Amino acid sequence: MPVPNQSDQKLAENAMPEHRHDWGLGATALRETVVPAERRRRIVEFLRANRSAKNEELAAALGVSVATVRRDLDFLATQGLVSRTHGGAVLPESSTAYERLYSEKRVLFQDEKRRIGQAAAAMVADGETIILDTGSTTFQVAHHLAGHKNLTIITNDLLIAAILEFDPTTQLVVTGGIRRSGFSVLIGPITEDLLRGVKVNKSFLSADAVDLTHGISNATFAEAATKRLIIEAARQVVLVVDHSKFGGMALAKVAGLERIHHIITDSGVSPDVLQGLERLGVPVTVV
Repeated sequence: MPVPNQSDQKLAENAMPEHRHDWGLGATALRETVVPAERRRRIVEFLRANRSAKNEELAAALGVSVATVRRDLDFLATQGLVSRTHGGAVLPESSTAYERLYSEKRVLFQDEKRRIGQAAAAMVADGETIILDTGSTTFQVAHHLAGHKNLTIITNDLLIAAILEFDPTTQLVVTGGIRRSGFSVLIGPITEDLLRGVKVNKSFLSADAVDLTHGISNATFAEAATKRLIIEAARQVVLVVDHSKFGGMALAKVAGLERIHHIITDSGVSPDVLQGLERLGVPVTVV
């Protein structure tokens, strides 16, 4: 039987019932009495997915007053579960080596990733050669390439290789390599050797984190090394990331943003990030 983590144990406290409220954030509306512990657990879940939140944003999603949200955030801060900011909260600084399992990533921001994938696929012309990095967003790029013809697609993502169907005229090349436990990615010397020996029209790159100053980073050294080769192999590099990836840093730096020719992200990205990318001269498509 799994042992609850420390965060969940802390959230089980103060369980007196309050009024009934609907819960937003894409979840099914709650039709039961919501206790403070449940509401606070959902606040932490939201922060885990989005990294930050404003008081008004949480109040609207939970169907409670801003004052209630402030009290909940103050309580969570005393437990070390959130850090208060002006007008909201963020998760406390966590390990840069932390990474969600692929099965968890796939269910986050699904609509946003579908839009990003569609826009990225529209950048590909029939007959081109491309590399698809591993990830739940690049999976959506691959899905929207089904109607393209005469492509050569190189990937180190086993789900892209095993699940998706492409046009019969398209050639799919799987890099080979060592499968990372818990993920669909191939890494290691075999993967890297193949990538060193190819040159493609476009690479579609994913990332664990994107920072305007630090650039693109990943939670593991092995994948970071693979991503650098994916960048080197392409005439044009397109970074495909949802808005939650901006503003953070992961363990291993992949490359600076000057190596990226285009970014495709969703409308949840902050104006500050867009302005920063404009100053850096990186073209951005927002979907």
